[in-house]
Amino acid sequence: MNGPTPWTVTISPTTELSDGARIRVTLQTDSAHPISIAKAQVCRAGVNYGTSTSFVPNDDFAIGGPNCPSIPISTSADLSVTDGNTYTNATRPIGESFTMLVGVGTVGWNDTAGQAQLLTCDAQNPCDLVVQVRGIGTDGVLRWTPYTQKLEYRIDDPIAGCGGPASGIVSSASSDRISRLWVDLTLAQCHNGTQTGAVSSSSFTGEGSAVDMFSRGDVDMAYSAVGYDETVGLGRGNQAEPLTPRSSVNIPVALNATVLAVGNGLPDSNGYKVPYSDVKLTLDEVTALITGGPDQIGTFLPAIYARNPQLQSTGMFSPSSSIRVGAVPDAESTTWFMTGALDTLRSNTWKVPNNNSFGPDAGKDRGTYSSFALADPSFQGVLNLYTGTSILDKTIKLQSTNDYGGIWTVTDLATARFLGMTVVQIQNASGAFVEPTQASMAAALSSMTATADGRLLPNYSAAAASGGVEPYPLTFVEYALAPLKPLVDARCNARPTAQQNLTNWLTYVVHGGQQVLPDGLEPITPSMVSAATTAIARLGSTANTCVPVPVVPNAGGSGSASSGTVVSPPSAVGSRGGVSATRVAPAGSSVAVDAQLASAQAEMPEFIRRSAGGNALALVGLVAVLALLTISAMATSGRFSLTQFRRGGRAQ
Repeated sequence: MNGPTPWTVTISPTTELSDGARIRVTLQTDSAHPISIAKAQVCRAGVNYGTSTSFVPNDDFAIGGPNCPSIPISTSADLSVTDGNTYTNATRPIGESFTMLVGVGTVGWNDTAGQAQLLTCDAQNPCDLVVQVRGIGTDGVLRWTPYTQKLEYRIDDPIAGCGGPASGIVSSASSDRISRLWVDLTLAQCHNGTQTGAVSSSSFTGEGSAVDMFSRGDVDMAYSAVGYDETVGLGRGNQAEPLTPRSSVNIPVALNATVLAVGNGLPDSNGYKVPYSDVKLTLDEVTALITGGPDQIGTFLPAIYARNPQLQSTGMFSPSSSIRVGAVPDAESTTWFMTGALDTLRSNTWKVPNNNSFGPDAGKDRGTYSSFALADPSFQGVLNLYTGTSILDKTIKLQSTNDYGGIWTVTDLATARFLGMTVVQIQNASGAFVEPTQASMAAALSSMTATADGRLLPNYSAAAASGGVEPYPLTFVEYALAPLKPLVDARCNARPTAQQNLTNWLTYVVHGGQQVLPDGLEPITPSMVSAATTAIARLGSTANTCVPVPVVPNAGGSGSASSGTVVSPPSAVGSRGGVSATRVAPAGSSVAVDAQLASAQAEMPEFIRRSAGGNALALVGLVAVLALLTISAMATSGRFSLTQFRRGGRAQ
């Protein structure tokens, strides 16, 4: 417990902290009790840290001592922060503030006595931020006095936060812009007492990869704003591995928006860095910024600075950042919508700048793209492509308190809000500067274009009706892409528990989950909830074309066995790069034996499969196991000729 002092220490935020979160410490005192210096670091919780009248704090606060590590908790965190500007500043009405980055993780060190120490700071293990303040106390003595504040961390692993996976857990994949939705709603659903464990897992591979995984049958569902739209081309693989779209429905889960956002910031009147506010860019300026990058925006800067004096005070771009104008390289709806809007509304200037810097691409028309990395003509030298939100987050957070200027990116509203970035008000087709708000996003819905498969797509030319709210034209709907055919396992046997979990999860998302959406996502409308409920009722309603493979096949090898079929369903081979088409083979054929062998191999204990490539002994064991599996498979098929087997365990 913190003892009485003539000064106050305020720390914010202290809960829901993620790795690399920036917290602010504010000190306030009066002129009779000046503070000469303050020092903060993350240390072990539950320690009664002592005072000190020496030049340094008590030994229990020593870096590398028994309580406070000698290295940061994570690469995104500060080890220690010292503020020496407190003597005068802390007596001001607003006090003196400094910031510190805190981390999530585990760190080990040997303390000053040579003893091994370990400290974990995460959702299950809160840590203390200890602020040692050296000031004149009420007794007139100059001493170090500790102030401790418990730090509570955000659960970024909701499966662990739910006590583990539920039986029949459903797998999904998406862009990492969905990660906050999945984390928050998974925790909210399992904590409301209606179930035990997390009902869904998720892989944040990028939107294009996620829809491909869904087509292959690698996952049970995917999240996408464009789904199987033919003009975008997601879920169809590539030339080397073409994929067939999976029979599915699009279930609306939330409203989001494509945005241009700016991070970092400027100094306020007290010298503290604060985010930009009220940033406005015209469509011509946004077009120039994205098509040519920071080196081609010069002719627009006078107008930008006149409209945005905060940018003029710092410069348009941070000179120390590795990202000046950024975007993700993956195939994403946000890329498709942003480039589509510029291609539609500014086709005359949506071109590669016509100068020598761009070589043979100079002057070429640009188009609408799902991936900046694969676009032709290229965006090389124009955009700084980064792989995932965490890279952008770290880039912004690693800017020092004296590094100013913008870090710009094409992203989505939920991600921008999560990172604390300022969303740019972009001029719409009618010339109004609009930012995505609950009202402007709702206004955009009424003019959206409906597709044959039940999705809504942005209308880039949307404008307000007379006296109405100006719509934000890059508003879009996030969808869950879910299968019409029942979920099956690798042998094409039904997964009834998983099927029920899929229904329960999506039902929760479109009903109760709408109340706990993360910042930046807006609830779907009542009519969309109704459409989603109808779509969910169709899940599993289309018959599978595959036939289940018995877990214990007929070992007699009789003619009756040959009259059946053995199937290798998509999920059995999808993770190995197979296509989504179901493959059927007569029982007793070499294909059927291979399928049985592959299925048995897939169920081998993990330690056998992992260690098989690691040492000779394990290899011998693996050969023995495979030999037994081979004999079993041959007996099942009624064949005993080893030459009839092919390697790979996959139906052809």
